[in-house]
Amino acid sequence: MAFRRARGLTPFIVMLLTALALAGCGGGAPAEEAEAPEPAPMEDAMQDSRYNQSPMLNQRVMDGTLPPVDERLPLNPVVITPRADLGESVGKYGGTLAVMAIDPNYDAFGAEWGDGGGYVNESLATFDLADRVFTENIAESWSVNDDLTELTVNLREGVRWSDGNALTTDDIAFWWNDIMLNETLTPSIPAYFKSADGEPMAVNVIDDYTFSLQYSSRYAAIADRLSSLQPWAPKAYLTTWHPDYSDNAAAVATEEGFAEWYEAFLAHYAGRAFIIYGPDRPILGPYIVGPLDSVGTRLSERNPFYWKVDSDGNQLPYIDYYERVLVGSREILEAKAITGDYNFGGAWADLANYPLLQENAEAAGYTVRLYPGQNWGGSVSWAWNYTSKDPFLKELFNDLRWRRAMSLALDREAYNQVFNLGLTEPRQAVPPPDWSFREETMGYTDVEFDPDTANALLDELGLAWDANEEWRTRPDTGEQFILFTEIGSEGHRAGEWDFITSQWRDVGIEVKYKQVDHALYAQHLLANDLDIGTWGAGGPSEAVSHAVFPIRLVPPWHWRTCCALAGIAWYDWWESGGEAGEEPPEVIQELYGLLDEWQDEPIGTARYKELGKAMVALNEENHWWNVMTSPSPGISHAIAASAVDNSVKNLRLPEKDGGWWLIELLYIDE
Repeated sequence: MAFRRARGLTPFIVMLLTALALAGCGGGAPAEEAEAPEPAPMEDAMQDSRYNQSPMLNQRVMDGTLPPVDERLPLNPVVITPRADLGESVGKYGGTLAVMAIDPNYDAFGAEWGDGGGYVNESLATFDLADRVFTENIAESWSVNDDLTELTVNLREGVRWSDGNALTTDDIAFWWNDIMLNETLTPSIPAYFKSADGEPMAVNVIDDYTFSLQYSSRYAAIADRLSSLQPWAPKAYLTTWHPDYSDNAAAVATEEGFAEWYEAFLAHYAGRAFIIYGPDRPILGPYIVGPLDSVGTRLSERNPFYWKVDSDGNQLPYIDYYERVLVGSREILEAKAITGDYNFGGAWADLANYPLLQENAEAAGYTVRLYPGQNWGGSVSWAWNYTSKDPFLKELFNDLRWRRAMSLALDREAYNQVFNLGLTEPRQAVPPPDWSFREETMGYTDVEFDPDTANALLDELGLAWDANEEWRTRPDTGEQFILFTEIGSEGHRAGEWDFITSQWRDVGIEVKYKQVDHALYAQHLLANDLDIGTWGAGGPSEAVSHAVFPIRLVPPWHWRTCCALAGIAWYDWWESGGEAGEEPPEVIQELYGLLDEWQDEPIGTARYKELGKAMVALNEENHWWNVMTSPSPGISHAIAASAVDNSVKNLRLPEKDGGWWLIELLYIDE
């Protein structure tokens, strides 16, 4: 049974029931008919409103503690028209969306990827997964000058933070001047906020709702990050912890247990830390972060200043409460998803449980959906340590024969049947289907299961079998050939690595691994201590990849500091212009050359697509970064099936490939 919150009676209904009860009392002559009282000013405002609001807000408006909905919304709110072709309709207010979480300070499993959790990070624009286009969001409009050096943005006038303060260019100037340009708070400005000469861009405030980002030289990807760009910070709230605005900043930090003012500031501002240290921080999303109860559950209520409406003028979101129920482990979460304990608890259920979910769906009252995967491949991926401290391994890993052998040794179809329920196909890593230069012929090099060729290639490399033909030996020492690695605790299933390493063992290659905390894995990888880099197969959108960095097309085949897979020293060489790191082989330098030209070409041009295809081809030919199959069904980066209570409406139809859901459009219909 899904968790459901009973809705209370509105003040009007309470008054009506009281009047009926009094009228039903016996005795006495009937009372004289009284004249109807004049409506209170706030009631008048509600009746004459252009927009509608959730009934849970009515009393606050009548009490005068909350402005009428027309005053809370922008002059021109974002209008979301439910799309019948995707399974959406105009909804109704009320109820609680209940999800499960393992970490009390994060969204439900999967939602931290930004795919529909309650604490959505709103940006200047949104990327419409249905039509694959940017649409206006907090930015009402934008333009780029002819020489691609300046992006001018017009904010939506009247968008408010959840505390009621208006979002203006004052918040943008504070973000840039007092956070990004403050070396204590931002030791290194991201490359996408710099011109080609390394100088930071300029942020020009034109008026209260207009600003521009100006670069000193051409930046072809200047508008590509609109759907992830959030160039603001709630100034009225954060100045409490900033010494340029408050003489008490250090004292306040000390009171809160921080050693330095900047630690307190970042805790209230950056990433997810504010959920722990400053849940009262104003936000722009549909739900205000609520407090934790004694067992770690967090109940958050609707943001009354949310600035979106549906096509009927109903302020969004429809659902009043967003509840995150803390469970003890991933195993408990999956078990409760199967039994349907919470109405949104199975939204990101493990794909491996798909048969059990299907089996229990009717009795538990939920529907199971499989959405098309948006990753570069199935869940597991890896790369060899091309800059190994071991001279022999470094030479071996950079030999294409080694990489081909280890690919051909794998039975990808068997893996597909075991881990992906037969829903994928053997394939190398290729861009997701919505990338402009993706072609269906990509990704099929050396994906067949051919252990004979694999063994022949390993023989050529001098990796001879031992006397009993149980394992291969190192030619430099004569000892058993053994590789060592780790897999992080996030996003990895040990069973997949057991399968892969067992098949490598069949051709004489022993790979030992252990599963560790991701922070420890990253530490060891960055120290160049692992023979294999491992991670999932997700990645940012094409636009973000073009504007920032295409993590799946060039070394280190993920973000440098968190999840890099291999070739970190090569990346450092490229990023520093040859002043740091290690000079890579010519073919890698060729790859970086293609990247430089690709990022300097506006997205979507013929030359842009030609360069993109060339980068994909080099990766496929050389097997630097490896996956097992085509993308598994999933939601954002999560490999998942979606099992959601039948009372929750407006989940998009999987067969339409239009994304998963917009949380502000979900509603509950018992």
